[in-house]
Amino acid sequence: MASLNKQQKRAKRAKIKAKQINIHGRKPAALDEDLDDDLGEIGEPIPEYTLAMFSKMRDAEAIGRNDMLLALLSDLAGIISDHPELLDMENADNEAMAATHLAADMLIDYRMWADGMDRDTAQAWLTDPQFITDFGKALDSYRQTLDDAEAKDESV
Repeated sequence: MASLNKQQKRAKRAKIKAKQINIHGRKPAALDEDLDDDLGEIGEPIPEYTLAMFSKMRDAEAIGRNDMLLALLSDLAGIISDHPELLDMENADNEAMAATHLAADMLIDYRMWADGMDRDTAQAWLTDPQFITDFGKALDSYRQTLDDAEAKDESV
């Protein structure tokens, strides 16, 4: 376990990153002609890795919700690996819970970005029982993919 000082530094970095990721009602980048002008309205620029993930999610969502959720889970695993400071360990019991919180925040921000929803509407979408069921199925599918890849690596 990391020292208290290190945990506090991580939490501070995570809060800074969360502010950078927070997207307050942005339009999709492809539809946003004055992107540079609009960035000043939301504070910090949106990290490139977040925009790339959101674009993949939008493309996958055209196929289906499960594909969109799998794109999120796949890309988010890489983002967390590259930017572990994004995990808010201060407000979570463990790393898995912190990752779940980050995924929920990313989904809300994605919906705001993709559809221009306000935060309350995006949160309502996230808490819809059918969405929760679909997320659980996608998570099970993603975990199975990881288990299959791990089993394949062990057999080589």
